[in-house]
Amino acid sequence: MRAVRGFTLLELLIAIAIFALLGLATYRMLDSVLQTDKVTRSHELQLRELVRAMAAFERDVLQVQARPVRDAFGDSRAALMGDGPENPVLELTRNGWRNPLGQPRSSLQRVRWQLSGEQLQRRYWTVLDQAQDSQPQIQQALDGVTQLQLRYLDQEGIWQTNWPPLDKKPDEALKLLPQAIELVLQHRRYGELRRLLRLPEGLPERLQQAPQQNPEGSAELADEPPAESQP
Repeated sequence: MRAVRGFTLLELLIAIAIFALLGLATYRMLDSVLQTDKVTRSHELQLRELVRAMAAFERDVLQVQARPVRDAFGDSRAALMGDGPENPVLELTRNGWRNPLGQPRSSLQRVRWQLSGEQLQRRYWTVLDQAQDSQPQIQQALDGVTQLQLRYLDQEGIWQTNWPPLDKKPDEALKLLPQAIELVLQHRRYGELRRLLRLPEGLPERLQQAPQQNPEGSAELADEPPAESQP
């Protein structure tokens, strides 16, 4: 009979060592793929957070309304207010507050953007004219913000660090809106981020005056001469 030859101990040890090296290489490759996927997902989440924050800020600014409010002490506050570079804050009244539940409230909303530590916060009130117990709701918009700067372009094309400008009359300043707002953020990951937003223009003066209505309800042009009677 022919003798059956098996593996020697040395061959078994070599085979086990080869399989161990293959397993270690596969594990290192899998761990590298998992770590890369984890970092990619983290960057994606941070980028989404940045996009959401910038979109929310832009949405608030572009829906601004010239509607002053009253604070908890009954004092009037301008429709849009911006503090200086020492404590940059933007507070405004915006339109388009969705109401899917049909609650008895206004579609206008008072919001406030400010920097708290390294968090860019969006605060909003559930009422426009506040009472003494009115407290804002706080939304954490963006983390990692080290610096915030805001500027406002007035009607003369001059950038202002405060809004309303101090040289305006109080009654005029309450409803005065800038032509544009510049936002500059210093972010730990993305560096300097700059957004320049042009505010919606109001109606021309010739369109702000509604046409007069005759008793039948049809519009009459004020400058139209009366029709001549025919003989």
